[in-house]
Amino acid sequence: MDKIIASATSVKEKLKALEQSYKVLNQQEIEGVYKHIHTLGEDSLVLLDQVQKINFGYIFNDLQLFKRVSESIRELDQICIYLKYIDRNYVQKAYLKELGFQSEKLIMEFRQKGNILQKMHLDTQDLKIQRQMIEMIIKLCPKDLSFNPELFQLMLIPFKCYQQLNPKDNDLLDNLASVLLQQCNGQGQANQNQVHDWLVLISGIIQHAYEGNTQGLHILLKKISQDYLSELLIRHKNYMLDNYFKNSQDTIKIFQGLISHTICQEAIFIIKTVSQMFYNIVKDYNDSSYLDILIEVYKEFILTKILENLQMISLAIDILDLLLFYIIGMSSIDQEPFLRSINIMINSLTLTASLKFQSRDFITPRYQFLQIIRQNYHSLNQIEEFQRIYTIFKEKSFEQNKYISLSNYQSWEFQNLKNQSPINYSLQQRDSKDFVGLENLTNTCFMNSILQSLYMTESFRKLVLQMKFPNSILQFTPQTSQWSCLKKLFTQLTYQNQGYCSPYELKRSLRQPYRNTNDQQDVGEFVHHFLEDLFDGTSNEAFKTTIGNLFFGYQRQIIKCYNCVKPQPNYGQKEKFLGIDLHFNKLNDINIISMIKKAYEEEQIEFTCERCRQKTNKIYKSQQLLQLPSVLFMTLHRFTYDQNSQTMTKILDKVPFQFQIDFREAFPNKHLNSQDSVYNLYAFIVHLGKNSYSGHYICYARQLNKPETWIAFDDTMISTFQYNSKQLDEELIVEEAPYLLFYQNQSGQPLIFNN
Repeated sequence: MDKIIASATSVKEKLKALEQSYKVLNQQEIEGVYKHIHTLGEDSLVLLDQVQKINFGYIFNDLQLFKRVSESIRELDQICIYLKYIDRNYVQKAYLKELGFQSEKLIMEFRQKGNILQKMHLDTQDLKIQRQMIEMIIKLCPKDLSFNPELFQLMLIPFKCYQQLNPKDNDLLDNLASVLLQQCNGQGQANQNQVHDWLVLISGIIQHAYEGNTQGLHILLKKISQDYLSELLIRHKNYMLDNYFKNSQDTIKIFQGLISHTICQEAIFIIKTVSQMFYNIVKDYNDSSYLDILIEVYKEFILTKILENLQMISLAIDILDLLLFYIIGMSSIDQEPFLRSINIMINSLTLTASLKFQSRDFITPRYQFLQIIRQNYHSLNQIEEFQRIYTIFKEKSFEQNKYISLSNYQSWEFQNLKNQSPINYSLQQRDSKDFVGLENLTNTCFMNSILQSLYMTESFRKLVLQMKFPNSILQFTPQTSQWSCLKKLFTQLTYQNQGYCSPYELKRSLRQPYRNTNDQQDVGEFVHHFLEDLFDGTSNEAFKTTIGNLFFGYQRQIIKCYNCVKPQPNYGQKEKFLGIDLHFNKLNDINIISMIKKAYEEEQIEFTCERCRQKTNKIYKSQQLLQLPSVLFMTLHRFTYDQNSQTMTKILDKVPFQFQIDFREAFPNKHLNSQDSVYNLYAFIVHLGKNSYSGHYICYARQLNKPETWIAFDDTMISTFQYNSKQLDEELIVEEAPYLLFYQNQSGQPLIFNN
C-alpha cells in the first residue's frame, strides 16, 4: 500500500488512494503508510491532518501500533498534528507519554545539528507560526516531555516582541508561563536543575525588560510571588549585578523596560530590591561605583518616570516607598535634583487632590509622604506651591492611620568610599559543596572535563569573568563568539550552586568536528584546539599576551651535526606551544620528572646537513625550552598503535602522582629562578576504558587553598573526596588512569629559561 501512495504524484491523489483502501489494510500495511507519510516533508502535515480526520488505521485504538508508527516521526510539526487528534479522541495518557518520548529524541537531534530554533519556529517573531509548537510544549511539559536547559531557555523566546497581544495570544502565553513555573517548582517530575531553571527565568525577565519586550514580560512576572521574586534576586545577586546592572545606563534601561507597558507591583518591587542591593554594596564595601549608579538612576529615572505617577491608585504605597528610599537617601548628598523636579510632583498631586472621589485612605499616604520629605528638605517651606498642596492634603487626610513611617528611611551617609570592580565580590574562593556539573550533550564528557578544569584554573576563571561584553550576549544565539559563550557559562557555574549547567551554546560556537559531532573525541586534541581558538579569537594584543603567558610556552628547535668539522648548533625560530607531551618508555623508572626529561632529550636522526651538505645519521635534534606558561598541562600519551590487532590500545601503567614539580630537578643545568620553578598539581583528567574509541572522561580538581579536598566533575554529577597524595594514588583503579595533568606555577608567573 505504501508503494501505491508513493506512486501518487500529488497530495490529493495520495489522499484519495488512502480513502479508498484504508479499511482493508492490515497493521503492517498501515504502519508502512504512516512511515511513508513521515518522509514527505511539508506535504506530510497536510496528509497527516487528513488521515487523522478519517481515523486512518485506528492507531489510537492500538498503543503498540502507535508506538511503532511514532518511531518514524521526523518533525516536531508532525508531533503537533498527532497531539491535536489525541485531544479529540480522549485516548490514554500512554499515548502522550510516547509522543513526549519521541519529541525528546527529535529535540536532542535538532540541538546537535544546531537547527533547533528553526525546527521549533522560534526564529520568527510571528506568534501564529509559533502557536502549534507552544501548544505542544504546554500539553507535554513537564510530565511527558522533560525540559533540558536549552528547551527551557528557548521557551522564553515567545514572550518577546509582542506589544499588542489579542486575548487568545495572551491566554496562550499565560498557559506557557504556567508550564515554565511548574518546571521551576518541580511539579510533574523531579527537577534536579531547579536552581538553573529559576536563574534562567529571572534572567529572561530582566533581559526582556532590557530589550523592551514588555507585555510578555508582565505575563511572566505576574506568575511569581513577591517573596520568591525577592529570594531569587538576592540568591542570584552577583549574577544579576555582573551581567545586567553593571552600569547606570543598562540599569536605567532595564528599569524603564519594567514599567514601559504598565507599572505593576512586581516591577516596582524589582526596582526597589535592586536599588537596595546597590545601597548595601556601597555601605558594606565602600564602593563608590554603585553610589554613582544610584545617583544616575535617581536623576534620570526616579525623578522622571516614577515621580510623575503619584496619582496611581492601586500602587500608591509601593511607589511612595520607592520614591522615599531615593529622595530621603539623596537628601544628605545632593538636594538640588529633587528641588528642580518639584513641579513634577506638585502637578501630579494637584491633579490627585482635585478628584472628588478620592478617599482618605488614598489621600493620607500621600500626606505622610509629603510630611517625611518636608522634614528632610527644609527649603520646601519656602516654596509657596508646595505649601499649598501640603495644606490641601493635610486637611483631607486621616492621620490616625499610619501608612508610611519616617523610621523606615534614612539619608545616605558614607565615608572612605573607593572605586573598585564589582566583580571582586563574586570571585571569592567557593566552598566545595557549591560546585555544579555540566550536561552531557551525547558523548561530550571530553569537552565537559576540559571546561571544568579551565574553570578550576583560578587565574583563567577571573580573566573570563572580568571580560566586558554587551548585554545582548545573554540571549540564545548560536553565532555568539566562543569568548562570550565561555563567559556566560562560567558566570552560571559561579552563581549557580545546585543542579547543572548546559554547555550547548558554547558547543555550537566550536570549530568542526566538535560543533555537530556525537562521537567521542580525544581530550588532549580538544584542549589544544579550544585554547588556540580562544587565543586567535581576540585582536587585542595586550589580551593575547595575557592568554599567552597563562597557557602558552615558547621553545625553539636545535639541530647539531657531529659530521661537521666544527659542530655548531643550528637554532630554529621561536615557536609557541601548548602543553608538554609525555611518552612512556620501556624502562621501569616511570615518573613525571623522568618523562619530562625524556621529552627534551636529543633525538638522533638521519638528515642532510645544511653546513657540510652531507646526508648523515650523526645529527641530533632537540627542543630547547625558552619559557613555560604559568598554567601548564601535560598529556600522558596512553594510546599506542598495536600492529597485531591494528587498533589503538591503552597503556595502563601507573604513573605516581607528583603534587609538586620543581623544574630544577628536570633541568639542573638551566640555573632556573627558584621562585618561579615550582608548579603545583591542581587538576587532572582521567580516562575510563581500555581503548581510545570509547570510554569516559572525568575531571578531578582542587582549590589550591584546600590541598586535600578533591572535587570530581563527572558531567552533571559532583562528588567531593578528602585525599592526600598517597590515598589518591591508591583509590584510582587501574583503568581510571590519569591522562591530562594541570599544574600551576606557585608564583603565578611564567618560568623563563636562561639558555
